[in-house]
Amino acid sequence: MALFSLALVAVLGQVTALSPRMSSLSSVSDTAWQSLNSSVGGRLYYGEPLLAPCYTRYNGHFQRPDAQECSILQNNRTNGPFVSDHFGGYQNVNWAACQSSGESCAFGSLSPDLVTPVTKECKQGSVSPKYVDARSVEDVQKTLLFAQENNLPVVIKNTGHDYTGRSSGPDSLGLWTHHIQPSITLQKGFIPQGCSDSVGDVITFGAGQQFAGIYKFAHEHNYRVVGGSSSTVNAAGGWITGGGHSLLSNELGLGVDNVQQLKAVLPNGTYITANRCQNQDIFFALRGGGGGTFGVITEMSTFAHPEKPMVSISVFSFSPNSAKDFISIIVANADRWASEGWGGYIQPGLIGKGVSSFFMATSLLNQSAAEISMKPMTDFAHRQGTLAIANITSTSTYFEIMNALVGTGAAESLGSGGATAMSSRIIPQKYFQGAANQQKLSSILVDILTAAQEDSGLLPAVAPLFICVTAPTTYSQSLPASDQPNGPGASSVTPAWRTGLWHAIHLRSFSPSKTRDPDTVREIFQAAHNTMNPLREFTPDGGAYQNEADAFETDPIGSFWGEENYARLLRIKQEVDPKNLLSVHNGVGWEREDERFRCYPDVSV
Repeated sequence: MALFSLALVAVLGQVTALSPRMSSLSSVSDTAWQSLNSSVGGRLYYGEPLLAPCYTRYNGHFQRPDAQECSILQNNRTNGPFVSDHFGGYQNVNWAACQSSGESCAFGSLSPDLVTPVTKECKQGSVSPKYVDARSVEDVQKTLLFAQENNLPVVIKNTGHDYTGRSSGPDSLGLWTHHIQPSITLQKGFIPQGCSDSVGDVITFGAGQQFAGIYKFAHEHNYRVVGGSSSTVNAAGGWITGGGHSLLSNELGLGVDNVQQLKAVLPNGTYITANRCQNQDIFFALRGGGGGTFGVITEMSTFAHPEKPMVSISVFSFSPNSAKDFISIIVANADRWASEGWGGYIQPGLIGKGVSSFFMATSLLNQSAAEISMKPMTDFAHRQGTLAIANITSTSTYFEIMNALVGTGAAESLGSGGATAMSSRIIPQKYFQGAANQQKLSSILVDILTAAQEDSGLLPAVAPLFICVTAPTTYSQSLPASDQPNGPGASSVTPAWRTGLWHAIHLRSFSPSKTRDPDTVREIFQAAHNTMNPLREFTPDGGAYQNEADAFETDPIGSFWGEENYARLLRIKQEVDPKNLLSVHNGVGWEREDERFRCYPDVSV
């Protein structure tokens, strides 16, 4: 939709002014907006919620619904690639709403929904009213400088996968990096700028490249790349700034361990290159310091690892009430499996208590060794008789593993089009050792599962407990000296990743229509937070992965970074962004009372 429309005037007229520290978009003159629009090639647009064309009322004004476009939107609102291609689309639609006020443009869970767009009104919620569709470094620079000059809050958005609302914000200027997609390149014997020696082979890509394209490119050149399980996530966006875990992380490290160079625009518009030889503070901050805080990554170069044969196992159990036994087995064997290079995704108690899934892979074992290693799981499946399926398969490439993973849906419970509250914990290795620890941990995990299953207000189809076996356990035992704390390649992720085995996520999925009910939303987020407390208490030396964390994490500094990392991050933040132009909820240097966070539910921590 073109920027200068009547609907835009309606939106800006309704937005509450920000605090004196930041200005409202409505305070900027038309002449200034027109100047920005010209400077970015006419790509300053009005941002509307994904489903706005379906409604008869939008932001207090009647409009004629676009039936043809609405049909396309209805058919694709849970399609991840489709959602990622729209600025107003969010994979978890509750973050497009203003959850504290109920201002939303969401539909119900059923599709097509023919009632909501007629009986309800579409509200702007937390979707940025204006955004720049950036296509170049220059577009990013001009947008950030414009925001600095006019004291405007900026939201950085890529594909809308953020699970804690960092890529949306009321009355903000959006910066959309999804279309910064130069051709992917393979650089053999790569020498980072300012360095004298080659670090090996890397693949280089722009901010807008999603893992589907990166994996395909790597496979075509006989390489594998450490990356996420969702094909629609952009590698150089929030994934890498939060740390980036992968099925390959046990063997090859986190995303931040693999990055060899980043190019980024700082909040003041400066374009920099950061690696282990120059701008090391920025390199540290952009690798774990959190998205939307230190700058905008426009290019990323990451290790390309030669392909290796892999063995994978998939188990599906349809046996009622088997989740407790299932959890006991995976806890008892987790430490040994980690030492054998296994990584993957486990979902106990899907769809009530009736279904559990297990998908793991390793390149460190052959078929026969894998069968011995996974005998506890195949024995479990055999005990279920016809109610369980177990398969162990050898493949020649990681690309085949990822295709199988996507095909089974084993890692897609954090999917598109729904509304989700979550909490999570990185569980250190020591809590999987010894009978007493194993029994206590298993009991806590069963309680988490049961708590969600007993909440009748939730959608049952999404896994209430999602276990990512993606900690860099084996890799961290030989972490390069350059990447040790205070080294030139140190990252800012929580130290818990280096001692952890599992990243356990508790999810509470609810109908998008509930985003119009602030009290219900608050209760759901509160329940998700409270349910994780026993695991927090059991693992005081654990942490949390900020990209898939509780939006109301009790101790964000200790959980996301650790005190030492945070002190360095805060110093860097004050140097590169003294006005806090870029600020996200629970991010480095954020201010709780900042008006840009007014749409978050009021959850007690």
